[in-house]
Amino acid sequence: MRNYISILFSFMVLLAACTKDEDAVVLPNGSISFRYPADKDTLEMPVSILKDTTLVIGLQAALSGEVSGADHWISFAVDTTKILGYRAKYGNALVLPATSYLFYRSTTSLSAGNTVSDSAKINIGQQTKLTEYSTYVLPVVIQSVDGQPDGPHTTRVIYLVFKTGKPLFVNKAGWTIHEFSSVNGASVATNILDDNNLTTFWASNIAQTMPQWVTINFNRDVDFLALNYYMPTALRYPTLGGYPTSIRIETSMDGVNWEDKGTYAGNIVNNMQTLETGETTARYLRFTSLASVLYSSAYEAIFISGISLIP
Repeated sequence: MRNYISILFSFMVLLAACTKDEDAVVLPNGSISFRYPADKDTLEMPVSILKDTTLVIGLQAALSGEVSGADHWISFAVDTTKILGYRAKYGNALVLPATSYLFYRSTTSLSAGNTVSDSAKINIGQQTKLTEYSTYVLPVVIQSVDGQPDGPHTTRVIYLVFKTGKPLFVNKAGWTIHEFSSVNGASVATNILDDNNLTTFWASNIAQTMPQWVTINFNRDVDFLALNYYMPTALRYPTLGGYPTSIRIETSMDGVNWEDKGTYAGNIVNNMQTLETGETTARYLRFTSLASVLYSSAYEAIFISGISLIP
């Protein structure tokens, strides 16, 4: 019994000593911040949206005044509410969508004897889903130190800024169908605006004849050099026909006055054809099939699964 009391007493003394040591290494308020120049709050980089790649960004924390006397744990976080501060200071910008980043290592360690932590890691991806020529921002803060949401860390925000450039295709966000000549059953004209260029499609009415046309409203000014149109593989092109042999492209800024961008002979390869329109700015585009190959040797109809613009 005497030995048990002695061991228990020794353990309590050791615990008290550890607690005392921990109390002695509490960091001063405001002593932890980003390891980044004090006069800067943005980290800007261009981002190509021609393909999806993984971009890894590292962030470190720094202790001011002295080296760390013990190990500390520092957690970073994204705080999208801070976008308001960026906009007030630098102008309009979009929040980087959650699908385009992964904060896969948000907690770092500041080891005893050091002034700088190891790196937090943010993966940036899904670039092809971003809009061309836009500014995206990801605001990052230090969320806690040693699990404490207040105290040692500053309220500083670092804005990760991504500037997108030229895309492989013009983004279709906001596009709508303005008019169309006819439709067959459920094969509606809006199918040419989805990202499925294989199975969904717009079909003109099989009881009507050429010409057949569809007009797209971009709902913004769009610059492009060429367009692609696609044939649905579901209809076994070219075996069954139903594809244009002569196409006219027209553009407009108001949907009333039209500019003729040329008439093109059908020349579909691998279920698609590129039509070189030359440098063009427009808000509307009209795609007209002037002539076509009969579908199933009987119907004068066309089936278009998608239209894309090449910047």
